[in-house]
Amino acid sequence: MTMNLQNARDCLKTFDFTRLFIEELGWSKPSSSKPVPMAVKDLTCTRREVAQLSGVVVIEILTDDGPIPDAAGRAAIHKEIAKLHHENVLIFVDAIKSYSNRPSQSVWYWAKRQDKKLVPRSHIFVHGQSGDLLLSKLSALAVDFADFDDSGHVPLLEVTARLKQALDIERVTKKFYGEFQSQHLAFLNLITGIDDERDKRWYASVLMNRLMFIYFLQRKFFLDNGDEFYLQTKLDQSKKKGADRYYSRFLKVLFFEGFAKPEVKRTDEVNALLGKIKYLNGGLFLPHPIEIRWPKIAVPDQAFENLFALFQSYSWNLNDTPRGDDNEINPDVLGYIFEKYINQKAFGAYYTRPEITEYLCERTIHRLILDGVAAGDGKASRPFESMGDLLLNLDAPLCKKLLHDVLPNLRLLDPACGSAAFLVSAMKTLINVYAAVIGKIEFLNSRELQEWLKKTQKEHKSVAYFIKRSIITNNLFGVDIMEEAVEIAKLRLFLALVASAQTADELEPLPNIEFNIMPGNSLIGLLHVDPAKFDALTDTAVEQKRMIFVHEPSADELGFVVESAPGKTRKEKEREYLARLHGQRFAELLEEKNHLIDLYRRATGFGHDLQELRDGIEQKKNAAKTMLNRLLLEQFQSLDIRYEQATWDAKKNKEGKPERRALTVLDIEALKPFHWGYEFDQILAKGGFDAIITNPPWEILTPEAKEFFNEYSDLVSKKKMTIREFEQKKTEILKDPEIVEAWLTYLSEYPHVAAFFRSAPQYQNQISVVQGKRVSSDINLYKLFTEQCVNLLRNHGYCGIVVPSSVYTDIGAKQLRKMLFLQTTVTGLFSFENRKVIFENVDSRFKFAILTLQKGQPTNDFPAAFVRHDLEELGSFPKENAIWLSKDMIDSFSPDTFAILEFQCATDVAILRKLLKHPALGESSTESWNVKLIVEFHMTNDSHLFTTQPAQNRLPLYEGSSFWQFNGKYGEPRYFLAIEDVRHNLPQRGDNTDWQTCDDYKLVFRAIASPTNERTLISAIIPKRVTCNHNVTVVVTKGLSPSPYRDMLYLMSFTNSFVLDWTIRIEGATYLKFGSIYRLPVPRMKGEKNVRERIIERAARLICTTQEYDELAKAIFGKQATSRTIGATDPAERMQLRAEIDALVANQYGLTEEEFAYILTTFPLVDESVKQLTLNTYRDLQRLGKLPDTRL
Repeated sequence: MTMNLQNARDCLKTFDFTRLFIEELGWSKPSSSKPVPMAVKDLTCTRREVAQLSGVVVIEILTDDGPIPDAAGRAAIHKEIAKLHHENVLIFVDAIKSYSNRPSQSVWYWAKRQDKKLVPRSHIFVHGQSGDLLLSKLSALAVDFADFDDSGHVPLLEVTARLKQALDIERVTKKFYGEFQSQHLAFLNLITGIDDERDKRWYASVLMNRLMFIYFLQRKFFLDNGDEFYLQTKLDQSKKKGADRYYSRFLKVLFFEGFAKPEVKRTDEVNALLGKIKYLNGGLFLPHPIEIRWPKIAVPDQAFENLFALFQSYSWNLNDTPRGDDNEINPDVLGYIFEKYINQKAFGAYYTRPEITEYLCERTIHRLILDGVAAGDGKASRPFESMGDLLLNLDAPLCKKLLHDVLPNLRLLDPACGSAAFLVSAMKTLINVYAAVIGKIEFLNSRELQEWLKKTQKEHKSVAYFIKRSIITNNLFGVDIMEEAVEIAKLRLFLALVASAQTADELEPLPNIEFNIMPGNSLIGLLHVDPAKFDALTDTAVEQKRMIFVHEPSADELGFVVESAPGKTRKEKEREYLARLHGQRFAELLEEKNHLIDLYRRATGFGHDLQELRDGIEQKKNAAKTMLNRLLLEQFQSLDIRYEQATWDAKKNKEGKPERRALTVLDIEALKPFHWGYEFDQILAKGGFDAIITNPPWEILTPEAKEFFNEYSDLVSKKKMTIREFEQKKTEILKDPEIVEAWLTYLSEYPHVAAFFRSAPQYQNQISVVQGKRVSSDINLYKLFTEQCVNLLRNHGYCGIVVPSSVYTDIGAKQLRKMLFLQTTVTGLFSFENRKVIFENVDSRFKFAILTLQKGQPTNDFPAAFVRHDLEELGSFPKENAIWLSKDMIDSFSPDTFAILEFQCATDVAILRKLLKHPALGESSTESWNVKLIVEFHMTNDSHLFTTQPAQNRLPLYEGSSFWQFNGKYGEPRYFLAIEDVRHNLPQRGDNTDWQTCDDYKLVFRAIASPTNERTLISAIIPKRVTCNHNVTVVVTKGLSPSPYRDMLYLMSFTNSFVLDWTIRIEGATYLKFGSIYRLPVPRMKGEKNVRERIIERAARLICTTQEYDELAKAIFGKQATSRTIGATDPAERMQLRAEIDALVANQYGLTEEEFAYILTTFPLVDESVKQLTLNTYRDLQRLGKLPDTRL
């Protein structure tokens, strides 16, 4: 059964729940609809059954004293009703009636059963809201005859499953994208008149964007008196008049005359051609720069026939409420498509799921609103705990404050806006609050509010349209480095706006937001402009411009110089205008720019004048940007940053030494700088933006050879090619001189940008220092964006950002964490692992964090959740599934790095406190081992030394896959190195010997180690005459005997234990860096020789299983021992030995049985029999005080 959306909306708005469930959703009448009084604790209320289906009952709850109960009261009532009806949906309504005798608000309450707990889900609906969000969830509850079984019932499991789908919904449409992508390519190939390939691709998107917008309008019956097939109708008419006239004779007229001009300013001929078309403007239908740059563009009719055929095969629904159809396209679906086809992944950006955008908008915008109403003294201050509490307690003073003071003055930013997913979500968050306020006005005895509402209704045929338009114009701001993304962002906002209109008459001109949503590099540009420096530059510029108008004949001509005054050409007039403009003071420029932009935003009926106004603003801005770019150049120069031009050594056929030169203004312009202090000067003058909500790129700023060459060869695969294969293919590709030039240009784009990010004052928290040493770290864009967000926020402003989990784990992000803890209050940290593909094309093991914060005060404690998989958990955070972490705790556990460990519960904290009583592995000692960690050969930098062929004089290269816990020969080597290359490149130990790491056994760790794998911390002792790549960490002992075999075996036992593996897992890192290994707490066991020997002997039996380990076996068990005599190869015996080592290790840390059992539960991929044996062995050790002797 398909729900009738309009009827359902009417039922919801009139609070007629009986009709909604029975007539629109197909549920059955209740056994009794008689009101029944009930008392729960201090609450008295009346319950009335609304509908039922297979044992699930919908019940309306009305309290006797009027207001809806708070969360605790609702939970108590649910508990009582659950005794009568196990499965239920409760609808709490207030007793405040309007003149129409209907309630003003409701709370829908359903308790989901999860992990043997009841998890409440609440959805608030207030009179005045559209109800679309709630209806989108209820549509899944509709049933028809096909759903009933032979006994006339719908199975209970089916109904409860639908409840979960309805009130716990997750929807993303992907089907359309594949067809759209192929159609985009076909459309692109049919366009002529554009010689630049990039412009051609861009223009294909421009046209398709416009056409999709128009397609939504026609399916809403907004075009030419309700022609649902307007575009197709006009295409058929055009074809009858001649071939390939549709684009040039109709669409261009529709774009630039129909939608861009009021009807009275169009000619009769144009109106006859187009029919009745509403004037929209909004910049979407002004000539695009590409159309100006390429005036001879042509597109054949066939391109549009193909496109419309695709469009017509789908249902286009402009409402944000999905009907559940498999072929439905709505604006949210388009958001997914837009993000995909503008290829944001090239910038490390990905489509953000609506559950994330909604959560971050609510956590930031709701807090802003609550702060706004709480501001003031005495009666003016109205503090509320939650937005639900605020909406349920609206009165006239609150409505006035929200309507006139708080909501209109919010300034919300996404500095990496992409297709506007966060901006659209922010708009929806605000419109829900506006709707609740406006809907409440008729219930309030406030003449001022009622007069405001009457005036608004008189001036605007759709109040919802007016409010959305106001939000888009006044509240929302965005920047993106891709101009195409900016255009799509504006389109999505326009679509969301037009969705509010129910008839064509309700349409008003679209808002002019070219100066709200702008292209540019959010990370590079002037945050603040020094007026004195700007004015000094303009004074110089004016003198230079005046020189242009001086004509100086040669001495041979006249013998003297005169100033001529011929009639000025147009070009000279433009130069003169720019000279005057450059002569203005910065304050005057800002005042004039802001005045014109304000005029542009408020302009609704200018037609061609609108374009002239926009072009005039752009002209002034471009002139100012010339000066601003020069100021930015001076900043680069003051930091001693130079341009490094990559060169090509033709003799060696590879890159040569870069040539350094001074930077120029053209180099700065190429960076597309965005000057915040100029573009948004009024906002920054007030301290900054109120909230910033974003999912910035996660890419590392470094040249990616495979990414670059993949564009030039289908054979370059980023995942499957070996290093040597790639290098060979790269050499072959670089035989083309044009590709060489492009490659050198690409390489030259990075060094000066990287130098700026490492030294600019606005990025002082990108470089970390640990124990007095500067940490080597890649420049990651997400870290830059995080710091820039804090720069752009006002004091007490909020930020919600999606970032990789390295923000809270990596040593290279230490200084960033310090900034977050000292300069902001972290209000939430929620970490996901991508197992359920929350982000497409991202590895399933990758972890990312949803971080919220408030600028201005240091962090004391905050709620956190780690390694979650289900998006639905985000909706209930931090009320559920949160562990509270304190800054003191973080300082205690990670004093040098401020790393946040991935605690799951209080038991984690208690265990770690016990472990940290022991010294760290890297701690210096005069009585025990001292270790140094190194890497030997880099897979890329040293790849020229590698061969795939083994030989007598070659040593194998070990990779992470070459060994496993207690197994030094786990996988076959892929590469080998000549012994002389190894000798030349490996360091000596430094004790006046020729000893090198390849000469002896060595303890090694896998560097790549995900905390969600079977095991994470993986170490082994590997044979002699072996080398390792950079993903293998090698332990070098210092200050002890040349071959400290016992120490190596002891350390291998501890580092392969469940206990220390658990400590690495709660760090959460996916790459095991030196710092993590150095920090491992390892008991020295100075006075416990017997226990130490038991551990060592068991470890020796596990590792010494082949003849390569005979020398190690003799060192532990005597001269007669060999790997054949002492090695444990039977799987059952090895499992028992490992269980004994784990038990002995856990005992050394003083863990209780419960604590050790808990640690074992954190390894879900380890076989249960292994964990059970290990726990039983630990119990035996605890009970007997010792384990059997293993000496042979």
